[in-house]
Amino acid sequence: MKHKNSFELFEYWTEKRGKRAAPSRIDIEPADIRTLLPNVFICDLAADNQLNFRLAGTALCALHGRELKGSSFASLWLADGVRNAGRTGASVATGATPAVMSLDCLSQGGRVAQAEMLLLPITGPSGLNDRLIGLLSVFDAPYWIGHEPVVGLSTTGIRFIDQSRNPVFLANRPEVRMQASSPNFANGFNANRKKVAHLVVLDGGRRD
Repeated sequence: MKHKNSFELFEYWTEKRGKRAAPSRIDIEPADIRTLLPNVFICDLAADNQLNFRLAGTALCALHGRELKGSSFASLWLADGVRNAGRTGASVATGATPAVMSLDCLSQGGRVAQAEMLLLPITGPSGLNDRLIGLLSVFDAPYWIGHEPVVGLSTTGIRFIDQSRNPVFLANRPEVRMQASSPNFANGFNANRKKVAHLVVLDGGRRD
């Protein structure tokens, strides 16, 4: 865990859970984390075991250029990362084990920014482990953030957090490195784009 916002939300979540594996959704008071709310989201598991956005902060929606409520959590990732992202999110929600993901954010124009996503389990009205609260924080946010939508995330590393450890040690915990989407996925993205009048056209799909 590297971003100060991640530490802040993790410490709040730890306080609210007490001796339980995870706090309840009703334990989370928006006013307590108001400075983080624009980048906070809540997801729950649907009947098909797919994790969907129940709530998403305004900054998070602006980052992706669309309303995220109701959409799939895994849909934020580039195609080759969708399955792993969905599994990671579902594992956090059902297994009550927090996780931190290191991310590359690819913009519509082929630019890349680094970010960190914190995933924390919470329980719903049933008391079951079936949802999570998360936070996406961009490091050294570049000028285009909020103006040029992010079209896909790529996971570069994952840490699962031992809740028995003090948060101060989390920055030094080993991270499981993930293979990048491609040696240079930003260039690969740009290679498939072309300008038509004022529009950007992306080549893709089947060619047979």
